[in-house]
Amino acid sequence: MSFAFKLFSAILLCAGIPSARTNEDLLFTDSLLTLDENVTISFSPPFIINGLTSDVDVTCSFTRDQVPAMTSIFSLVIAHSSTTDQPLYSYVASVNALEGHAHNISHDVEVISGLIDNQGESLLHIRFKYPDSNLTGLYLCEVQGFDQIGKPVTKYAKLKLMPTNINDLFHQINNLQSNLTEANANLSLLQNSFNAMQSCMSRKDEYINKLKNQSNFYSPVFFNGHSYYMTQNISRFFYAEAQNSCKLIDGYLAELDTQGEMDFFREYLIKMNISYYFWSGATKQNGSWVNEHSPAARPLFDWAPGEPANYQSGNCQCSYPRNDWKLMACLCNSNRNDLGYVCEVPDRC
Repeated sequence: MSFAFKLFSAILLCAGIPSARTNEDLLFTDSLLTLDENVTISFSPPFIINGLTSDVDVTCSFTRDQVPAMTSIFSLVIAHSSTTDQPLYSYVASVNALEGHAHNISHDVEVISGLIDNQGESLLHIRFKYPDSNLTGLYLCEVQGFDQIGKPVTKYAKLKLMPTNINDLFHQINNLQSNLTEANANLSLLQNSFNAMQSCMSRKDEYINKLKNQSNFYSPVFFNGHSYYMTQNISRFFYAEAQNSCKLIDGYLAELDTQGEMDFFREYLIKMNISYYFWSGATKQNGSWVNEHSPAARPLFDWAPGEPANYQSGNCQCSYPRNDWKLMACLCNSNRNDLGYVCEVPDRC
């Protein structure tokens, strides 16, 4: 049974009119849907750029006075289908006139706001972050209300949200330039996104070229909005030199200050089958361990058993596979044949 129908059934029951349907099915197809141009569903931004889009807003809106046949509204609902050729929708969020606030039905999204206003514009606004293929597809805005004689009326609008890549984006820009008057707003969004992507890619290429002059680095890996550049085996580690190398790419020696980041770091080193010492960025200052880049933050360290060893020259932090990549107190300068370090670069694209 659709969410809107269940709400309508509740209204009927309050009026003493029983409903004939009792099943709890929240899935439905669009074979019987009647679309209405007065119902609006929109996305911001109006597209997903693979690897760059961090969040997408979906807004469902309706103004009752534009449809005189509908004398009152009692609910707005947003539904989603991951397939577009034979859509099977599931409800995502809703707002109704009885309760007056929005509901998160799927919990895959963040409900921002919802309002039923029979004198003005009714709307439902949701957001999802770091969208993936599960959240692309077809979105449906459903408006439920009554006509002049109290008969239930339903209005719909639907819109596709699909991912795009850099080549598709470039072609869209060329196409939009042929009609700037009508497409100026969308063109501006596309151009800004395209420029940001180009700038980001150029900056990352510049980073890699700079690092090649300093040492051999693996290709970067990414976690929680940061890039990590890890050296291959080197024979000399000086803490100050390593920090300077990281500064060349607007970064710093990696600061492992959350358990999630520590787990990511360890799993990556195991996957790469690294067999040498790796330095990170924390140092011991006045008897306390702090992060050089953000000293105000209290570091969260995952120390190996017996660590940090309390010896005078062990003022830097490293890890080693024999200790399951847990952290140790180490020398800040070393010359041997099994050394490495990792630079952390916040992603500013």
